[in-house]
Amino acid sequence: MKQWKHKCELQLLVCEPNPLRPDRVTVGFVLRDLNPESPRVEVRFAKSLRAIGCVYPDADVEAISGALNDLAPLLRDVTDLEKHLQHLPADFPAHFGFLSSTALLTDSIEEELPLLEKQYLSALRRAGTESEDEPSDTARFGRAYIRRRMQEEFAPLLATGLLSADMAVSDYTFDGDRMKIDFGYWPDRDYRMMHATSVVTGLEQTAILAMKWRDIRKSVERKIDGRCELMSVIEDSQFTESPQAQAAQRWLVEEGIEVRRVNELGDIGAGIRRELKL
Repeated sequence: MKQWKHKCELQLLVCEPNPLRPDRVTVGFVLRDLNPESPRVEVRFAKSLRAIGCVYPDADVEAISGALNDLAPLLRDVTDLEKHLQHLPADFPAHFGFLSSTALLTDSIEEELPLLEKQYLSALRRAGTESEDEPSDTARFGRAYIRRRMQEEFAPLLATGLLSADMAVSDYTFDGDRMKIDFGYWPDRDYRMMHATSVVTGLEQTAILAMKWRDIRKSVERKIDGRCELMSVIEDSQFTESPQAQAAQRWLVEEGIEVRRVNELGDIGAGIRRELKL
């Protein structure tokens, strides 16, 4: 059995205005090496906090940024994180909290940190907008890239009006839900949806999609008196070998969501055209 150099504990800091809703945004994390002989705590926060506005429209982002900056040195100096979290500063934002810790094994904390930042702290992005934290145009991973490739493949279908885009799910979840499913079509009495889903830089969004899907599907099926299916298009296999990306794929599959890859878009488009008899 492989012997790892560092046995760590990872805790995510999230903004979760309503604990009864699945919407939350990860804004930071604490990585703690459990080796008692060389205790080490690394703290990272998202470079941009604009994504908080998606779940907490009234947030004072500047005040939150200041609170996080004050919190960082405190977290780096503690050895008992659980105890410290019970005594957060009085002015710490009430809508923020740490999730339960998870174990993480690594040979190099220095190499692990940028991977964690990419997986958890990449800024959320709405379709059609730009963000400095998005992958570059040449990157072949991330939701922006997947969505762009889907848009290119499905452009002729969208022109026919038989394929729809950006379907709001608020009718099937709760008022004010800003989530949208990228594409959908009716091959017959059933309804099929497709969504760009990054298991590399969008783990938070992937988890929310998986959690919501069961309720969305049941609600849609009651309205249409037919079946509703969802396909998630993810990155190609060379980008999805990490344990985190593998776990994200399992979340989708376990909720009954079909998983396909970007390099299959040609076949997916051809299959839709056959179904629609185009």
